[in-house]
Amino acid sequence: MTIKTKGMKAVLFAAAMAAMPAQAAEKGGDSALRDAERMIARCLDYVAAQKLTPFSVGVIDVSGTLVAFKRQDGASAATAEAALLKARTALRLNAPTEVLGAVAAADAPTRDAFLVMQMTSLPGGMPLADDQGRAVGAVGVSGGTAEQDAECARRAAAPAPAKSK
Repeated sequence: MTIKTKGMKAVLFAAAMAAMPAQAAEKGGDSALRDAERMIARCLDYVAAQKLTPFSVGVIDVSGTLVAFKRQDGASAATAEAALLKARTALRLNAPTEVLGAVAAADAPTRDAFLVMQMTSLPGGMPLADDQGRAVGAVGVSGGTAEQDAECARRAAAPAPAKSK
């Protein structure tokens, strides 16, 4: 879902839609954990290649439960909390957090709704979907600049490269 409408109605509608039970069958725990660990590895490969400061990366499932998390040595505790907040926000609104800045800035009631609902518009949160486009979870990243966090989240959420035969 792309949020284009300004105001609290759009935020509350999106949050209500994201809170509805998903119809997708959940994967087995080991498979979901392996997938989450691969997502985290893709993000941290980017961090290493770019020689960025230490990051925290978390992956949650459709219920908002933590599946996997990594806080690199030297990453502040604040990055851990921010990464999880970004993941929860992306899941609840089914939108990358980097696009929520304009929504949150639209007016005071919308900003208040973000605060009350414990959501953020900081870049670095990305919803995850299955092949049919149904929400299955989210990834949250924190540790760099807004652009670095967003890029790391995009890399984490990108489909895994196909295995060559």
